[in-house]
Amino acid sequence: MKAVVMSDSHKNFNSIMRIVEKEAPFDLLIHAGDVQRDVDDIRAVWPDLAVEAVVGNNDFSVFSDPYQKVFFFGGKKIFLTHGHQYHVKLSLRDLEREAKSKGADICVFGHTHRAYMQEHQGIFMINPGSTWNSYAVIEIADGKIRANIREN
Repeated sequence: MKAVVMSDSHKNFNSIMRIVEKEAPFDLLIHAGDVQRDVDDIRAVWPDLAVEAVVGNNDFSVFSDPYQKVFFFGGKKIFLTHGHQYHVKLSLRDLEREAKSKGADICVFGHTHRAYMQEHQGIFMINPGSTWNSYAVIEIADGKIRANIREN
């Protein structure tokens, strides 16, 4: 199973198109907020593509997705949030605590526009950065998680 992870596209649909074209085929697109209706465009252009998305601090007119959600992918529990509510620009402590309380295997967040990936206390913490510069790919096979950051 392969998921493409992005965040902070801020209405730059060309960057999203480049990522989707480079990584196709894949099973799921995950967007960690500051979508400014980009997710609506993704769903219109690729109606058969599975999408999990949340809104961020700049999504004033986007009401179709929540601020955070938990879902399963490839048998792993993913906690998805933009991150601004957990003050991720200052520290990941609050976000890690919330991800742990939810029993997440993977925590996907954005907001900082800087790519980040580390495993903390058994949880993969993944910030794909801004679509203008980077994105992440998560692959799950035989119960194992492989993830990496890629340049756009």
